[in-house]
Amino acid sequence: MSKKVGVDLSNLLSGASYSQEVHELQAQVDSLTQEIEQLRQAGGGDALEEKVNQLRSELSISGILEIPLDQIERNLDQPRQSFDTETIEQLARSLESDGQQQPIILIELENGRYLLFDGERRTRAALLINWQTIKAVIIPSPQSLHRHVLLTNLHREDLNHLDLAEALVKEIQDEYNGEIAAEAIPRILNTVVRRLERQGTLPKVSTLVLVPTSSQQQELATLKLSEIEQTLLGVLLSLRLNPASVNANIFPMLALPNDLKQAIRKQGLGTMQALALSRLSAKNLGLKEPEAKKVRTRLKQRVLSKKLSISQTRSLVSQEIANHTSTSKDTLSKKQVDGIINRVQSMPVQNVESAQLAQLKDVLQQKLTEIESALAQETELEEEQ
Repeated sequence: MSKKVGVDLSNLLSGASYSQEVHELQAQVDSLTQEIEQLRQAGGGDALEEKVNQLRSELSISGILEIPLDQIERNLDQPRQSFDTETIEQLARSLESDGQQQPIILIELENGRYLLFDGERRTRAALLINWQTIKAVIIPSPQSLHRHVLLTNLHREDLNHLDLAEALVKEIQDEYNGEIAAEAIPRILNTVVRRLERQGTLPKVSTLVLVPTSSQQQELATLKLSEIEQTLLGVLLSLRLNPASVNANIFPMLALPNDLKQAIRKQGLGTMQALALSRLSAKNLGLKEPEAKKVRTRLKQRVLSKKLSISQTRSLVSQEIANHTSTSKDTLSKKQVDGIINRVQSMPVQNVESAQLAQLKDVLQQKLTEIESALAQETELEEEQ
């Protein structure tokens, strides 16, 4: 049983008869909810967060429930799937020292349990310090739960591109009643973006992010799109996302190797750094996949330990690919190296014109510099391993 503090909020929101006070509260909640939806449609940002907090505050006036944590179920369809362990631990220490500052938001299920709508990190932190209950407010279940949770998370900076890509695929599948395969969605978007780019109409589509949804649909109808293409673009635009940007920066996350996806979710690897590291494929390196994975792992650890930027990671990856490419083409066998050494050692220098000797010296000094650089690089790699 949940311990109630104040008035039962679910009854306030859904009861058949209301007192004047409840009517006034309902009007405030409805007004705030409408403002929040408008802000979400317009892009959210700080104003959205402020209104969400205001709504939470208005709801809290009428009652906060103390909900047992073992009665709360995770929303398995929620967009955010990456939770940094260090951040959860820090939040747990904060809850322990300062208490819970804001209630989480739950949806009451028919079986008497609750579905988590907003506040998963606070819930995880509370479990970490063995809390038995957590403060919460209850809201009616939205008609489209996944979309509402996606909108709640979409404009927060900590929703990474991998989580967003997977959430968008699910949202598009839901919009199309599950009749399209997940793996087909990025291909369809890439195809339509390229075609619109060739036709010169892609900039026009990008500007639709800022117009009302009804106007978006009207404009899309003029572009001779297939039904699925129009649905796909419509979903992205209604979420205030630029289809070209999703195609270039978000959906490519779906093709990342599993080792890099795990690094994003468990080690905090940046998604753009992961995308750069994905170039270290077996094909690009001229290796078999197990060896290529070892190369990715080595460079991934370097990116994480040195906190390399996106440009630094790209440079590191390009150098690694160049090294493997040149090595595969120009590798000398031990026999060949021994032959070069013998020829250099036995090379006569007497009776050779001074100009040629000077030229030979320059060439040997240049090659010596290259050898020293290669040795230094090998030493650095050994130390990292």
